[in-house]
Amino acid sequence: MHSFGIVHRDLKLENIMMSDSTNKGIPKLVDFGLAKIVGPNETAVEPFGTLGYVAPEVLKKEPYSFSADVWSLGCMVHALLSGSLPFDSETS
Repeated sequence: MHSFGIVHRDLKLENIMMSDSTNKGIPKLVDFGLAKIVGPNETAVEPFGTLGYVAPEVLKKEPYSFSADVWSLGCMVHALLSGSLPFDSETS
């Protein structure tokens, strides 16, 4: 996705679906409604995303690019390993 210049901007566990219910199901990324195509030296500044997964630069309305998706991926991994989001407002 990133190699094609696409920033998803709303990566979260709810946006990952399995291709089928077998053990050989393949994870698929869905909901590209907030995605944006950016060039090699472009950035975005619009504050899109789901609060528990969104990168700090997005919240601060600073320029961001693919790294915002990487932050969201880290939040998803944390949630899968611990059972909660790393910056959940109810526990922080």
